[in-house]
Amino acid sequence: MKYPTHSPARATRAGLLAVFLLLAAALRATTLPPGFAEARLPHALSFPATIAVAPDGRVFVGERIGRLRIFKNDQLLPTPFVTLNVESAGERGLVGVALDPNFASNQYVYVYYTATTPTIHNRISRFTAGGDVAVPGSEVVLMDLDDLVADQHNGGTLRFGSDGMLYVASGDNYYSPNAQSLQTVKGKILRIRPDGTIPSDNPFYLATTGINRAIWALGLRNPYTFDIQPGTGRMFVNDVGDIKWEEINEGMAGANFGWPETEGPTADPRFEAPLLAYGHGPGDTSGCAVTGGAFYNPANPQFPASYLGKYLFIDYCNGWIRMLDPGDNSVVPFATGIGVPNTVQVAIAPDGALYYLTVADAQAVGGMFKITYTGSLAPQIGTQPVGKTVTVGNAASFSVTAYGSPTLGFQWQSGGLNIPGATSATYTTPPTTLADNGSQYRCVVTNALGTTTSAVAILAVTTKNAPVPTITQPLPGASYASLDVVSFAGQATDAEEGPMPPSALVWDVVFHHNGHSHPFMDPVGGMADGTFTVPDTGEVSTDVYFHVTLTATDSQGMSASSSVDVHPRLSQINLLTVPGGLQATLEGAPVTTPASSASVINMQRLIGAVTPQTNNNVVYDFVGWSDGGAAQHLVATPAVPTTYIATYQIRTNGTLSASPNPVTVTDGTGLGATTLTWTSTGTSAVEVHVNSPGGPLFSQSAAGAWMATTGKWVGDGTTFYLQNVSGGLPLVAANTLATATVNIRAGTIAANPNPVAVSDGSGLGATQLTWNTTGTANVEVHVGSPSGPLFSRSTAGGWTATTGKWVSNGMVFYLQDVTGGQPLTAANTLASVQVGVVNRGGSLAAAPNPIVVTDGTGLGATTLTWNTTGTALVEVRVGSPTGPLFSRSLTGAWTATTGKWVSNGMVFYLQDISGGLPLTAANTLATVQVGVVARSGSIAASPNPVTVTDGTGLGVTTLTWTSVGTKAVEVRVGSPSGSLFSRSGPGGWTATTGKWVGNGTVFYLQDVSGGLPLTAANTLGSVTVTIR
Repeated sequence: MKYPTHSPARATRAGLLAVFLLLAAALRATTLPPGFAEARLPHALSFPATIAVAPDGRVFVGERIGRLRIFKNDQLLPTPFVTLNVESAGERGLVGVALDPNFASNQYVYVYYTATTPTIHNRISRFTAGGDVAVPGSEVVLMDLDDLVADQHNGGTLRFGSDGMLYVASGDNYYSPNAQSLQTVKGKILRIRPDGTIPSDNPFYLATTGINRAIWALGLRNPYTFDIQPGTGRMFVNDVGDIKWEEINEGMAGANFGWPETEGPTADPRFEAPLLAYGHGPGDTSGCAVTGGAFYNPANPQFPASYLGKYLFIDYCNGWIRMLDPGDNSVVPFATGIGVPNTVQVAIAPDGALYYLTVADAQAVGGMFKITYTGSLAPQIGTQPVGKTVTVGNAASFSVTAYGSPTLGFQWQSGGLNIPGATSATYTTPPTTLADNGSQYRCVVTNALGTTTSAVAILAVTTKNAPVPTITQPLPGASYASLDVVSFAGQATDAEEGPMPPSALVWDVVFHHNGHSHPFMDPVGGMADGTFTVPDTGEVSTDVYFHVTLTATDSQGMSASSSVDVHPRLSQINLLTVPGGLQATLEGAPVTTPASSASVINMQRLIGAVTPQTNNNVVYDFVGWSDGGAAQHLVATPAVPTTYIATYQIRTNGTLSASPNPVTVTDGTGLGATTLTWTSTGTSAVEVHVNSPGGPLFSQSAAGAWMATTGKWVGDGTTFYLQNVSGGLPLVAANTLATATVNIRAGTIAANPNPVAVSDGSGLGATQLTWNTTGTANVEVHVGSPSGPLFSRSTAGGWTATTGKWVSNGMVFYLQDVTGGQPLTAANTLASVQVGVVNRGGSLAAAPNPIVVTDGTGLGATTLTWNTTGTALVEVRVGSPTGPLFSRSLTGAWTATTGKWVSNGMVFYLQDISGGLPLTAANTLATVQVGVVARSGSIAASPNPVTVTDGTGLGVTTLTWTSVGTKAVEVRVGSPSGSLFSRSGPGGWTATTGKWVGNGTVFYLQDVSGGLPLTAANTLGSVTVTIR
């Protein structure tokens, strides 16, 4: 499974169900048995994935994004315990946490997370707690697992076993063959020591190499969680299934759980069948993924006694917690209708409360829930009293455990009658007599809610004496060193039966340390002597010893025991560094030298050299240990105190930085200047080179701190190399102390068209802006000023965007670098462009117009004159906007004369073709229609002839003339250039002479249009007047 937001990875079969559950969450509330209450702790978590509860009640919660958080008194502390750099896709991330069994004293916290370097893989590390946060620099990497391919089936749960070993769940990484292969740790339960080393008694140790020797069980798909029961050491593994089954398996050394050969119930003898398998589907007995489980065995139970030792497990999708009885594998419901699905992990606190996590609710917020028992409870018997056999004259003790609330009262009875004063959970009889043989004892437990009575325990009193065991080896005062073979031997005699055979003897060896104990050797009977070998790994404390017990039991069931303690022989290791005062590690924990530590002779101690490390601003690199061991290696505690010395040398070190970086360039060159600052220690001479260790030399200096400024020649991506050239060292990568890559923050912005031509009189137009930036992450284009209205936003690179028809003349667009939230100021302006808006206009005229022709062709020539503004390129077309091209020009004023091919009514079109505008009427700036006319005229006189009767021979007449194809005409007397009689425009006109017209006077109608000369060629007509 995986949960990128709030659904399992098995979306093909559970995604719709998960969505349905989220929608229904607000309508559901968790249903719990009477007396239980649930509360969601009021703190948001980010994809919580793992949980562990400390002995002091603090709850450690790992968020998949890499933060390990602490709840203290159910309040989330604001500062994470530690924040790890993790890969958190899918089921990756911080997914496992466990506390050392000796956490109260050593403060060790173990985590399982997905590391990002050198490749993506899961890592097991240990941190040391300093209060509520990890001690800085305390991480000890215990094991790096195999590289990951997929982001699902990651496993990750960590638990300590009763043997003190750390157990680890690892998924098959979404490649099922991994689960059956001993060549990978994927799809397995792993077993390692707390220091990361691998025990040689692992079941596949001899069949594998490397970290694969940590394999303890195999054949698992996605063992999402598991738990180990306190006391019994039983392990239940929750293996998330494929398309049909969810499994709870019992973890055992060497077990093969069958994936991918089988899933769910199986009778295949090659594989271990699950303790419980449930199917997929809706409801309170089915689900989609078993993602959490814990045994209810807290230090201080608060749940009713019937819950003790049960296994509470949770399903990811269906919102329930069920309870498995490890005794008969029966299952009963505990909680149903959990309002927020996506449930993972279950943990039991020392005070008996139950915690569980939800990955994300409908708002993608994770949370932690707490279930407590708050109701009153009638008494319930937890542990029944058992019968006793004692020798006459000795006392017998009976005990009972019970649970209930309010406070319980106890009353022991003998033969059904109350025993005065016997009002505690334990009752000890007076010295017995033979008359007490067969007496029956029971305890009545009461509180305000009820009464319950224990089972009857029978007292057997005999005259027989218990055997007397005697340990002959080891003797009191015996001691041991690690790897010693300790011999034990003893015997027993019985007053009635005499010397007892070995079959009557049982040996038990218990290992004690730090005020508590662990079984070291299972009780073994039938022998009078034997041996055990003291391990050289494990607890390194000096507060340790072995408690050897011999118990003898006679034929009547009478038994007695004798014990002897075997204490260790101790020695000391000392850690020093050269130079002194540096740090080393002991069992992975940092110590400042000189440091000393005592432990059992021959006990393996893990010493380590911290490298590199910094002391007083000087960096030191590890050179070697005095015993020739690796930086981190095991040493057997010698019989005499021994000193181990780690030698260090000063590291040549350097720093190199550029400021400003990035460099802002606004002149379009893409080149800028910056100031380099460098420091070096452990050197005598350094140089700064450009673009490679052996590139052009920029500067050189001695050790210390220096700076120098470049010229304006630094381009984007220019890298400077700080080279150690002490003693003539070569210019190679091995001698590079530091590098600095300079980025150029540059940009260009342009508008097209610019200027923008408009013809509607609004003064507003549209243009397309094109911008390109380097050395930025985010840019914006603003209007009018660096902080003016936002026009567009983009990332680096080349972009275009077109404005609406709102750009006015002189409007400026500013390209602003807003990477990382930089302010909208002139300092962050990469480029700007000012856009002009001009009115697009044009005029077109022809002269002459009309054209006068006299040759009868009807065709003439004229001169066209045009003028345009707001254009880049224009054409004059004939007959239509797309007609034949007459002329092409730039903007401004132009003239061109046609040939003698202009016909009457011909129209010329002035077309704007700027930027490839089409030849359409929308782009016609002006037109002119040219007329062509034939030039003609006539003149007549009336009366003609003129009758004169006064003898003068002079008379008066009226002249009438008309003309077409002219602009101006004159009437001349006597010749084309004679005296002017009259002037007019074209058309029809009349004028009357004075009394001066003589016989034979000739009048000439002259075309003087456009200043035509008074010649016969321009005579349109004439009339001769006669006198009668």
